[in-house]
Amino acid sequence: MAPKKRSVKSISEQEAHSYLKKAEEFYLTMAEAFQKGRWNAAGLAGVHCAISATDALLGKKARIRSSGESHMEAVQLLKQHVDDPNIGAQSQRLYRVLSEKSLVEYDSREFREAEAAAVVKDVGRYFEWVKGHFPV
Repeated sequence: MAPKKRSVKSISEQEAHSYLKKAEEFYLTMAEAFQKGRWNAAGLAGVHCAISATDALLGKKARIRSSGESHMEAVQLLKQHVDDPNIGAQSQRLYRVLSEKSLVEYDSREFREAEAAAVVKDVGRYFEWVKGHFPV
């Protein structure tokens, strides 16, 4: 059986930098919301930071971004296109963050402080790793 073809869109290096800027804004929003006890906002901003950071990194390394119906496709694209000794740990981090998207965005249950704290921690580590792939 042939491996599943992933949906991707070609992007330029300039677009990759734009996604990195978006990720930075979402990161700052996440941190501020967490500090102010807005767990839902912190969680969702964290998820969007991770998505934009992933688009930035895939754009930088492979000139693509995921365009599939599921954000989880990006986890596999990351493993496929980013040659880095920490790719295993970082792709697991991304998976954990993306796993919270439906709960924080669509579920009627409020996102809890502990859940927001876990997202903030994972996103912080993931985003720092992504930024390390971009020269200053």
